[in-house]
Amino acid sequence: MFGPRHEHRLSMIVNEVTKLPSNARILDGAVGLGQLARRMQQRGYRVTGIDYAFEAALYATRNGTPSVVGDMTRMPFRGGAFDGVTTGETLEHLDDDASAVRELARVLDTGGRCVATVPALQSLWTASDDYYEHRRRYTRDQLASLFREVSMRIEKASFWGFPIVLVYDTLVILPMNKRRARMAINDDAALRSVARAGRSRMLVNAVRAIFSLDRLFSFVPFGPGLLLVARKVSAPSSSP
Repeated sequence: MFGPRHEHRLSMIVNEVTKLPSNARILDGAVGLGQLARRMQQRGYRVTGIDYAFEAALYATRNGTPSVVGDMTRMPFRGGAFDGVTTGETLEHLDDDASAVRELARVLDTGGRCVATVPALQSLWTASDDYYEHRRRYTRDQLASLFREVSMRIEKASFWGFPIVLVYDTLVILPMNKRRARMAINDDAALRSVARAGRSRMLVNAVRAIFSLDRLFSFVPFGPGLLLVARKVSAPSSSP
């Protein structure tokens, strides 16, 4: 069940990725069903995926994104293998997010960029976070500190999604996730209707256009999500 919010967030990541040189090598962790990876490939980037779930890595590979099964805290890639790395809504799921960030820095070549999104602010915790099995939400300083500690220079660390996406999360996503926690989509006519609506490109694009109005409030240091862009300026410390 992916809809306009998901598409809106992916577009923000891709917008930052396109600042990398064409044909750059990019790692997408965790690759999931490969939607972000395919968007980057469509723009000419050489994308590799990694995911802890065998089914996800297999699905992404079968759909054109070479992917491996692996733990983001111990990735099976040599240091400096990639010009860019992306990780969308992943760090909040990990018990050891610091080790994952250290690995993201390790596999980046010097000068390479990391683009990451995470849910923001513990005060915005809802039943949706429980449903998604989040471990935490981040302040801007907490997220930036993880990357600074591994020799990454922060180029951007900005909130997004205020006020319109936040209202959408509260009035649409939260009630839907409460229903999903109680029953399967196939057993709930309302959830099936939402899933069908999410496949309507016209509807998704219309809602995304409304979400874009949040840019008018980008000066407000608040929102349901954080977008971080960091550049590797030197080799990270090898200390645990």
